[in-house]
Amino acid sequence: MLYNSLNPLKAKNLDPGKYADGQGLWLVKRTKQAGRWMLRLSVGGRRREMGLGRRPDVSIAEARERAAKARKTLRGGLDPIVEREKVKYGSIGLTVAECLAP
Repeated sequence: MLYNSLNPLKAKNLDPGKYADGQGLWLVKRTKQAGRWMLRLSVGGRRREMGLGRRPDVSIAEARERAAKARKTLRGGLDPIVEREKVKYGSIGLTVAECLAP
């Protein structure tokens, strides 16, 4: 298995398509200039795909860091996609009584 098979110049010059960098990190290019970084994970036996940002806004190094952080969260027994949403949107912990109150 190859790890870190992409480099900045190679990623820039690739044609549209899907390209593996290793350890579940993929570059999905729609055009020669633009694409997105995606991490494939297995959470609870289900395959999940986690977006890590647009290329070129997110560099290869940053995509690898984000992927490593997500894999660490997964090793801790948590779904990194759910955890990211909790941080982004906060938790709205309403009780049943609060929902029913006029």
